[in-house]
Amino acid sequence: MRYVTILLIIFVQLLLGGCSTQPTAVGTGPQAMAEGVADAPIQQLPDNPYLKGRASVSADAQRQFEQARVLVEQEDWQGALLKLQALSQANPRLSGPSLNLALVYQQLGDAEQAQRCFQQSINNNPRNIAAYNEYGIFLRKQGRFKEAETIYLKALEEWEASAETHLDIGILYDLYLGESGKALQHYHRYQSLTGKQDQIVAGWITDLEHQNVPMAKGDQQ
Repeated sequence: MRYVTILLIIFVQLLLGGCSTQPTAVGTGPQAMAEGVADAPIQQLPDNPYLKGRASVSADAQRQFEQARVLVEQEDWQGALLKLQALSQANPRLSGPSLNLALVYQQLGDAEQAQRCFQQSINNNPRNIAAYNEYGIFLRKQGRFKEAETIYLKALEEWEASAETHLDIGILYDLYLGESGKALQHYHRYQSLTGKQDQIVAGWITDLEHQNVPMAKGDQQ
């Protein structure tokens, strides 16, 4: 399940700071990525502004986090919800607990509360890039494509070097907004930030470039 993986990663990193893993490539097209694979955090690059201002967390908060992590691993969403609510209430200025609450609320099918928690996470720390990215995915899955675009662009204003954001907004432009030129720009930026190691994205770039090659005059007749 996609959210189990996401939550375990975010629990480990985002209670204090940022997230860092390399996604596993599953599927061969942007649709497969949009349905889950692209939502996995990618390798963290230097100078993430979120990591520069990490708040200290008490031993009790870390204990509650570990308990919540175990409940998430067991897919005990109600139990995880209670733990995270307590953690958030005790640490109302932290961004990570609100983000995790948003993800748990999605598992429970409560979109209204999920949105509220996404917004709270960003309000608590406007530099929490993962909160923008996950909120963008949430909005995209609800069909709110222009709102998702706005959120991704805000994330890039905070940290232009977020490879994950470039990939996600590239997929949004490619599959949902029909703006292949913009998709190409973000796919290229993603590749440059990750060392051009993603052969799947390289294939998407090739496909889009072929689609956008102007036809010769003779071909238009």
